[in-house]
Amino acid sequence: MGKIKIILALIVLVFSVSCVAQNKSNYTKNKSAIKSFNRAVEYMERGQKSLAINEVNKAINKDPGFLEAYLLKAEIHDFWGETAEAFENYAKVFEIDPAYDPALSFKLAINSYQLGKYTIAKEYIDAFYETADVAKYQRYDTDRLRRYIYFADSAYQNPVNFEPISVGDGVNTDFDEYWPSLSVDENVLVFTRQIPLNPDNPSRSQESMHEDLFVSFRNPETGKYDNAIPMPGTVNTRLNEGAQCVSADGKTVVITACNRPGGVGSCDLYIMFLRNGTWTEPQNLFTVNSASWDSNPSLSADGKTLYFSSGRSGGNGKTDIWMAKIDKDGIASEPAVNLGGEINTEYEELSPFIHPDGKTLYFASNGFPGMGDFDLYYSRLGDDGKWGTPVNVGYPINTNGEERSLIVNAKGDIAMFASSGGQRDLDIYYFEIPEEVKPVTVTYVKGYVYDVKTNERLEASCEMLDIESAEVLVNTMSEKGTGEYMVCLPVDRDYAFNVSKPGYLFYSENFSLTDLEDPSQPYIMNIPLQPIEDDITVVLKNVFFEFNSFELLPESYTELNKVVQYMNDNPSMKIEIGGHTDNVGSKEYNQTLSTNRAKSVYDYLISQGISKYRLAYKGYDFSVPVADNGTDEGRAQNRRTEFKVISIN
Repeated sequence: MGKIKIILALIVLVFSVSCVAQNKSNYTKNKSAIKSFNRAVEYMERGQKSLAINEVNKAINKDPGFLEAYLLKAEIHDFWGETAEAFENYAKVFEIDPAYDPALSFKLAINSYQLGKYTIAKEYIDAFYETADVAKYQRYDTDRLRRYIYFADSAYQNPVNFEPISVGDGVNTDFDEYWPSLSVDENVLVFTRQIPLNPDNPSRSQESMHEDLFVSFRNPETGKYDNAIPMPGTVNTRLNEGAQCVSADGKTVVITACNRPGGVGSCDLYIMFLRNGTWTEPQNLFTVNSASWDSNPSLSADGKTLYFSSGRSGGNGKTDIWMAKIDKDGIASEPAVNLGGEINTEYEELSPFIHPDGKTLYFASNGFPGMGDFDLYYSRLGDDGKWGTPVNVGYPINTNGEERSLIVNAKGDIAMFASSGGQRDLDIYYFEIPEEVKPVTVTYVKGYVYDVKTNERLEASCEMLDIESAEVLVNTMSEKGTGEYMVCLPVDRDYAFNVSKPGYLFYSENFSLTDLEDPSQPYIMNIPLQPIEDDITVVLKNVFFEFNSFELLPESYTELNKVVQYMNDNPSMKIEIGGHTDNVGSKEYNQTLSTNRAKSVYDYLISQGISKYRLAYKGYDFSVPVADNGTDEGRAQNRRTEFKVISIN
């Protein structure tokens, strides 16, 4: 239900003079016109719209000054949602007698706002407040309407940069297409389409339609999305499936399905996983769903937080945005949490999309000042963990029609959304997102894990951490068979990357995404894993010291705790910690520094419960370089901490 439909929920034929038969009128003496008017009222009461319009037109033709006839005609069109025709006839009433009823200005303000005639709407709402006893109309939420009109007129006068482009005939049809979701590389587009239950039935009523998931692939030659096909597998049924989201790595999909056997509520959230190249059967998220309507899912980049819309009790309005913490199987350990009054209003909030930056939330609402129906907004998560005041993304992204299901690509420069644009059906469009609406740019890191000796692709645990905070941002598995992995990461951080698999030494890497020349290019890392053997060495790339010191920096603890875990997982293993330096300074100085650095790591591991009998340490100064000490880059590689496997048993 749109904004103004809500405002009008209590308004049924405000001008009672037009919905009863007339014996006389101050605006006509023509008895034949009054007779036609009365017949029009009878037809309208019986729901016979065409006959009612025909008769009221006769009344107007017989006396063009018959105010009540224009008013009745306006109300007939208003009742059937024909806003432009209603406005035209209300305006004619106003032209005949502006002082007829103050409510006339209110109705004209509503209609012109619905039509996107914001400056005209502002004139009419101002006239209403100047002439009416506004207190008599407060049940119609007149103050809210005025706020919306003033906002819409201001937004209209200050448009944002916006050039929407249809994603093309391969996706958009005469039916509704909405809720797009993109793969990280933007080559796969999944969306919801509303289609007839019976293709031979021309009816577009809700009862005759249902929702299915469709997929379209971008043609590498044309750059356009090819003809969409129903999503492969068994996900689509004769019931409603749609409003889906895809995880950052493309291996998990959460969908909305309605009225399925064994469901929790009217519409529930279901989860599917891509395993061995095949999608699993959708599984009900029983720990997330409620007895009410649950829909519109959006997964955070790390897959740990699910945002969704719900009509469950305990919210602020008819539908609110909620969030639930889930594990890799989609199980929530705690009840879902309402995002609170900053995001949710007493009206409706829908279609949340959490950008991979983890801090920018886009959503649709009819509870904030907007352009006429559901508008798109964004809110940013502050350092204090609170959501900022939602901001309308602006005109003409938002129109007097319905906008919802906005998504933004990982790079943060292109958005997709569904819009009616004031027309009958919803279609999917894309556009360059205005600077002020952009999220933090996110790139993706991808590659594969393999056995360094056999080149066999491996299924392994891949963990991505923020070096500064030690927060685990991603914990995923490389794909069985291909060894492939892919994760989204904001470009404003430094990262540690650890890969592990039983029977292999764990792999340690660090990299920075703070100064990428071209954030649109993915970061490629293929990970070699070394089978556990005696005398094998691992470089600990995320162990850091103060300059010219053996004092460990706090950023090192995340890596060293992984070594602790690794030693606990391999309780018979003994290792040597080796310290290495570059060749700047004397050999004696570097020998002392490398030995003390190795001992600092040794001491930390002991402090965390590793037996000293399983550990040794040694400083190697600059005698074992791995790169050219003649360059800054080479010297940086030579300054390192390693551990060497002394024995496995």
